[in-house]
Amino acid sequence: MKRKNLKMFTQISFYIALAVVFLLPISILFTLNGLTVFLLLATVFGIPLSVVSMFSRENLAIRIFSLIVNFAPSMLFGYAILMEVMDDLLRSPP
Repeated sequence: MKRKNLKMFTQISFYIALAVVFLLPISILFTLNGLTVFLLLATVFGIPLSVVSMFSRENLAIRIFSLIVNFAPSMLFGYAILMEVMDDLLRSPP
């Protein structure tokens, strides 16, 4: 695929990132569980698109924004799991 044809991947990953930025806080605030799960799954779908879009000739700021925003929920879940494991392993016995 030519680098000029990668514009579609950049646009899709950017729109997913914008949806996450605007709708995820609203869905968490009003406890809309279905929308929250859908947005988190959309970021999982947006991660490979963001990585592929890094090879396009689009605006660098848009590409980096979409990459960071699409990776953020996955990084937060990974951090939470790591902290739980560390808490269980380092907790002193009763």
